[in-house]
Amino acid sequence: MEVDARLEHLDGMLATIERQTDGINQFAHRLDGAYRELEAVNGRLREASFADEVTRLYNRRFFSIRLEEEIARARRFGHELSLVFLDLDGFKTVNDELGHLAGDETLRGVALVLLGNSRGIDVISRYGGDEFAALLVETSPSGAELYAERIRDILSLHSFSHGRQVTASFGTASLGEELRSADDLIGAADGALYAAKRAGKNCVAVHGEVGAERLTTPEVSVA
Repeated sequence: MEVDARLEHLDGMLATIERQTDGINQFAHRLDGAYRELEAVNGRLREASFADEVTRLYNRRFFSIRLEEEIARARRFGHELSLVFLDLDGFKTVNDELGHLAGDETLRGVALVLLGNSRGIDVISRYGGDEFAALLVETSPSGAELYAERIRDILSLHSFSHGRQVTASFGTASLGEELRSADDLIGAADGALYAAKRAGKNCVAVHGEVGAERLTTPEVSVA
């Protein structure tokens, strides 16, 4: 009888342990599900914080992070890296005369042109206002110029629903002995962009080795 009582007590303890184990497993399963859901929510929040509200391109914050990363990678592996800035010509007129909805539509149209004519490894962002940036990974200076000219050509022929022609001016710069940091690259591309604006817009300016720009337009090429 004493042995039976002990066995019965042991069975009871084992049953209790099994129930507790099941409870712990269920709790762990719920905790794991909650953790995965939290990760997904955090991922969506991170993605939203890096996305431009109008175009859904990457925003300037994300661009700045990726620029530093790609510069470090380019230096480490000896790869080429180029930056293209583009600024829309006459965008203020579209906003003033047709309204901000037409302006937003224009920005989204430009974003689609950029995404449709860039590689998946490139970083395309709305840098601010009507200015966009394209970080071209493993791309030479001549490759960046060809890219800018291609986008310029496509935009100059693109049909927006509001019926207005919208062109863009471009400035390109590439990582090298002269341009070594993110600030160097941004400053050079920005300077080239404003050279393109001064040259009459709807053209591409290439930052030169000694700070000069080479301008290319549909009609002429100036060395």
